[in-house]
Amino acid sequence: MTYIAHMPLLEFERRRRRSGCLADALRFQLEACREDEGLAAIVVADDLGFCVAHAGADASHEELAARLPMLADPARRRSIEERDALRPAGLALTVRTFSISGAQLHACAVSQPQSGAETCPDGGQALARVASGFTRLLAQ
Repeated sequence: MTYIAHMPLLEFERRRRRSGCLADALRFQLEACREDEGLAAIVVADDLGFCVAHAGADASHEELAARLPMLADPARRRSIEERDALRPAGLALTVRTFSISGAQLHACAVSQPQSGAETCPDGGQALARVASGFTRLLAQ
């Protein structure tokens, strides 16, 4: 005799990837935000400029992470952008600072114009999601 147990309908799972490893979970969060917003890269650094996590960045993520604390300060950002080529031509940077348990983190969205478009995607929404996701993941 066959028994069919009543199985509740599974809710839609919005996440495509999961991980029990914190480093992987943070990277998956960044990768999802980067892909959804069409960004070239997202880099998150601590207040000392050490890379906490990144997605989509090539070998330049360490250098960008080191500069993020300076880029987050508007006065220092102007002087940096005036005296050296921080970013390759055609790329735009959006920077946001957020705090988790008293520690400051800086997130940067790197965007480039879509083919045929003159403007770059704004990374502001992606960085808001990054801050929210990091807060949730690091609080566990």
